[in-house]
Amino acid sequence: MDYKFQITVGMPVWGVEKYIRRSLLSVLEQDFDDMEILVVDDCGTDKSIDIVSDLANTHPKGHKIRILRQPQNMGCWAARNRVLDEAQGKYIFLIDSDDYLFDGAIPKLFKKAEETQVEATYGSIQPVDEDGKPIKDSGVDGINLPDMILRGEDKLAYFANDNTQKLRLNNFIWNIMLRSDFIKKYQFRFRQTKFWDDVLFNADMQPHITSAAFISDLTYHYVIRDNSLSNYQKRDIIQAEEVRQHISNQEYLKTQCLTLINKDYFEVRMTKMMLAMFYVIKGALKNESYLSEPIPYKEYRDAIRHPLSWKQIISFKECKLTNLMFWFLGILPPSTSVALIKIIGKLRRLI
Repeated sequence: MDYKFQITVGMPVWGVEKYIRRSLLSVLEQDFDDMEILVVDDCGTDKSIDIVSDLANTHPKGHKIRILRQPQNMGCWAARNRVLDEAQGKYIFLIDSDDYLFDGAIPKLFKKAEETQVEATYGSIQPVDEDGKPIKDSGVDGINLPDMILRGEDKLAYFANDNTQKLRLNNFIWNIMLRSDFIKKYQFRFRQTKFWDDVLFNADMQPHITSAAFISDLTYHYVIRDNSLSNYQKRDIIQAEEVRQHISNQEYLKTQCLTLINKDYFEVRMTKMMLAMFYVIKGALKNESYLSEPIPYKEYRDAIRHPLSWKQIISFKECKLTNLMFWFLGILPPSTSVALIKIIGKLRRLI
């Protein structure tokens, strides 16, 4: 297949006036010429796109920028799909518009991708605060990768799901150099959601990857913001609908996991999905007083319900007790289920 560029860098933009210049400059100043930069204007009301336009007109490499304007504000999921639709590169590399790249990130990832001819090439990540100061205990797992090449069906998925204690591979979709033909082969799309569209995409994509390469070099600054929709911290009011969206996304991940029931890593993967739902509920209960409206305990109980029967769980070789606990929590009356979730959370110092 003929491509106009080696790499398409895709960047959704909405409400990032404070960060967009640093982010876009980190891409423009990569020592790599054969690429296009697709900036998707998601119709924000600040000056983000004005800054992008200025760089497009004044930076020596500004001609590489192509601004794609959405008909209206549609969300990050739609902006990322627009990148997939418009990309003309052999590889697609996504970056969030408040994050930024290390010098040499694109050439390093491209070189490894070309040398190995893999479907996905992953770099290592440095979590930082808004000022760029490294965060040592960010709580983000799977960000420091070994130099490794994985080939074969389920090899990557097994690597990512070999234990429940710590992620070995993060669930984000940025900082991965993906082959365009691989994405098109399986017709991967970002699902409509206010947030976590990258996590859902990754869940759909990961089981299909049969070849991947990791590099231990840091390639990506992941900016952790206090007011991000991905966490509940430091917020005066947390919209109940936000919690419900988190639960809905996690329900999708539980259901999607059932498609993997015959895989060797299924039991660990299902346990991780149940634990993730527990943490979503735990976070909401911890911040009950900040919710815009009370969420009925029945919603929490229904969310923690296990998608498998107890007979299926009894046959587990791994994580049997943990899954039985979640099955039990899911059949109790809502108030009892939530009371036990709170007790477990407090015992584990989570609530």
